[in-house]
Amino acid sequence: MPTEATAVAVEVPPPPVIKLRRRRREVPKVNVYSRHTSDCKWSGKDRKIGCPCPKQLVWYRDGKLYRVSADTCDGEVAEGKAREMANGFAAAAKGEPTAAPVAKESYLIDDLVAAFVGKKSADSVRRSTVRQWKFELTNFATFLRGRGLVNIGDVKADDVQVWRDGLEGAAAGRRKRVMFVMAFFNYCVDFGKLVKSPAIKSQLRIKRSGVQTPRALDNDQFTKLLATLPKLNGRTTDAERAKLKSLAILMRMTGLALKDAVCCERNVFEPMPNGTFRMYLRRAKTGKPVHNYLSAETMAAVLAGAKPNGKYLFIDSLPTKENELKNAVEYFGGRFVKLGELADIRDEHDAKIKVGSHGLGRHSFVLMCLNADMPTHDIATLIGDTPSVVEQHYSEWIRARAARLESRMMAVLAANPMRW
Repeated sequence: MPTEATAVAVEVPPPPVIKLRRRRREVPKVNVYSRHTSDCKWSGKDRKIGCPCPKQLVWYRDGKLYRVSADTCDGEVAEGKAREMANGFAAAAKGEPTAAPVAKESYLIDDLVAAFVGKKSADSVRRSTVRQWKFELTNFATFLRGRGLVNIGDVKADDVQVWRDGLEGAAAGRRKRVMFVMAFFNYCVDFGKLVKSPAIKSQLRIKRSGVQTPRALDNDQFTKLLATLPKLNGRTTDAERAKLKSLAILMRMTGLALKDAVCCERNVFEPMPNGTFRMYLRRAKTGKPVHNYLSAETMAAVLAGAKPNGKYLFIDSLPTKENELKNAVEYFGGRFVKLGELADIRDEHDAKIKVGSHGLGRHSFVLMCLNADMPTHDIATLIGDTPSVVEQHYSEWIRARAARLESRMMAVLAANPMRW
């Protein structure tokens, strides 16, 4: 029998095993792994990143595994990208804005302007355009130096906005300067000199003035201009004077822009049974169709100075390079400007009219049609434009509308006599 001193064995249950759960990270840890090739000596050891094998970034977020390529085989570069990504996660966890990464190196603004202008020159851009790019961007760099900025990475959106607000002159000129600066910053971004452009298009937009006062020539002024052709001297030959005369007549009687007239093909003119000629082509600027008509006398005057044969009326062949085409068109434009200076045409206030290709051609044709009470939508069809554009630019010339408004307003006043 068991005595009192005998111990009674009691089974005690084992202590419960508490499974530790790792607390989820608020900020994901970004690790760098190697994707070893089969012949790499570290094959099978993904954490070895000293080899020249491709690297990848791996992290967990919200219980999900993410893998992205580091776009490099350099372990140190991949670690730098991992740190930048981790900093972004940390800033997002704190509710702070993520700072945009800066360029690894600092580039001087003057050096980048010189490189950009050099690229434009190498791209077969006209020398006059290259000089304009250089002039405007040099002035912009001078403005930035005045604010203590010499490195492209130090330029902020506020600096560009202050420059834009200080621009003077016509709206078209200011818009062009803004376009130059935006193209320069886009170049810096495309070639890795800058991560993000500080030139924000929505903040730098300059609205059009919406007011245009076109200058046109009446019949007497146009006749005086043609009569001045013999005064063109220098390298201008008689054949070139005849060609200029035919080109001016074509532009005046059809409203064609200078480029469309210079590059006009012979087959765009179709003879009609009544002796007139129908013209159909598409504008080089907008691609919109142009429908117009010329009398037999006008067509004869156009052909009198044009090339006697060939596909084109005024050029031997269409240049394949853009700068060569622009030079060919601007040659005629420069001749017309010189012709206007020699003609010394003045308006009703005895102010000298600056004659250009649009003034002697497109504007004069529209004025001639409006004075004949032709509807604006018909004029738009003749010149290859839209009625809204014709209304916007030439509304002040519509005499029939002004006369109609005057008669209607007089009727309103007569029906409502007032005694004061």
